[in-house]
Amino acid sequence: MEMPPPAGGGGGGGSSGGKPDRKTAERIRRNQMNKLYSHLDSLVRSGSDAGAAAPPTQGGPAATTRPDRLGEAAEYIRRKEERVDMLREKKRELTGGSSSAATPEVEVQHLGSGLHAILVTGGPPNDGASFHRAVRAVEEAGGQVQNAHFSVVGAKAVYTIHAMVGEGYGGIERVVQRLKEAIRSN
Repeated sequence: MEMPPPAGGGGGGGSSGGKPDRKTAERIRRNQMNKLYSHLDSLVRSGSDAGAAAPPTQGGPAATTRPDRLGEAAEYIRRKEERVDMLREKKRELTGGSSSAATPEVEVQHLGSGLHAILVTGGPPNDGASFHRAVRAVEEAGGQVQNAHFSVVGAKAVYTIHAMVGEGYGGIERVVQRLKEAIRSN
């Protein structure tokens, strides 16, 4: 029993206008993969840090195996991701917080029956409303504000409040809690 010839015209590379045979399709796929590997190699080599991974000499990319080149590319990507994370962290530190609203810092010093509160917010107040909320919170919690002022330092607002607080119904702890709630609700 004889097998009929293939429909594509018998291994001539698809010259009859139909779909290319397997051999031709595989050659095209390999050529595309080789182009992609070369492009990957050029990106990794041109962007690699000085001394991190020296390019092969006189052998070109063929001096290392394909898995080695892929491993090198993966390591290069990991290094770049770490660098991006480090730079994002540095940016966050330099700009005084993350891109979202930073949590205000509240430092309170107990001075006998008084308190000295220093509050640092993530951004300067536009209208002073948050400063007034902080002062009002101290007064509503039973504190008598002696002195209060705020200043803008760079991208942060610093509030300073001096208050006298009675000992009844939680005293200083209640004032401090109410102050923190008022500042964080901004």
